[in-house]
Amino acid sequence: MQQYHKRRKSGPTKQTQPIAGSRLQETDRLDFAIERDYNAEAQVMGMELEGVDIAVLYPTMGLGLLARHGLDPRLSLAVCQAYNNWIHEFCQHSPDRLKFVAMLPMHDVHLACRELVRCVRELGAVGSFIRPNLLNGHYWHSNYWDPLYSVHEELNVTWGFHEGVSAPYSHMIELYGENRFYGHVAAHWIEMQQALIAMMIGGVFEFHPKLRVAFLECQNSWVPGLLSRIEWDYPQYRDSHAPYLTLTPKEYFRRNCWAAVEGSEPEIEATASLIGADRMCISSDYPHFDSNFPNVSSNLLKTCSRDTAAKILMGGAGVYGFTEADFQKADRAAGARATRAGKLAGKRAVAVAG
Repeated sequence: MQQYHKRRKSGPTKQTQPIAGSRLQETDRLDFAIERDYNAEAQVMGMELEGVDIAVLYPTMGLGLLARHGLDPRLSLAVCQAYNNWIHEFCQHSPDRLKFVAMLPMHDVHLACRELVRCVRELGAVGSFIRPNLLNGHYWHSNYWDPLYSVHEELNVTWGFHEGVSAPYSHMIELYGENRFYGHVAAHWIEMQQALIAMMIGGVFEFHPKLRVAFLECQNSWVPGLLSRIEWDYPQYRDSHAPYLTLTPKEYFRRNCWAAVEGSEPEIEATASLIGADRMCISSDYPHFDSNFPNVSSNLLKTCSRDTAAKILMGGAGVYGFTEADFQKADRAAGARATRAGKLAGKRAVAVAG
């Protein structure tokens, strides 16, 4: 269970066998957050260490609370409302810099629509987070989800796919059991690929041209190959099985989609050359055990050109529709904080924090 929790004590862990890939486990990089019990002040401090203007907050436990088939929709809604109210209050510490995406009761599409409207109009949510898994027999090409796609378009907010592991309804458990290594590798790539296939071939982007979809914390070097694979099958199957598709896979992706990197992948420049750095964004994954915090931004600058890195660091603005006015507000908030602390501040980056 150690893998599922943030560190709660500062100093060395004295473990002889640290978790594989636990990049923060044996460091003191989170001591400031542990001392503050990971509160909103610690969140902003982490952003300053990483060089982030605006952070969009995604949950950890929230990814698994509702990840099961057959949950009572009313219970699903109650859990979502509790989380959304709490994260809204959390972000009020610095509302111009801390943003959130809504947890939705996906066990009933109409309740999900209603909760999204409430969160955006009353609480200021900038989108939703959705697991990419099959739920209650409805996959992403199903007409069942059309009302929710439409509401995202009408509200001009983002649909953020974010996978987790060990959810009761995860197909990866059936394949691999509870071994986290298998599941973590497979889920974060394969579930995302399946979701993109369903949306693209199923016509979601054709019939919802203003829908913005982000594929997050799953790296993104898989995207160019999958788009090529779909295009490879266009001559054989599009006219007979998907005659409604009017654009190429890459055209749909570049109009509707973004995919995130973690900052240290060696293939970032190559991927950017194929799908465009402006359709990429970055996830800090702070404060998870496998994050490279506070070196995500600096790692990105080491793995690609400055021009590519600049486009990726600004990619989150495209994902969430942030404007220069939003950054000016964030700058003022950061400046006020820096003045109180007797420091100077100035940056331009958007990150997804886990």
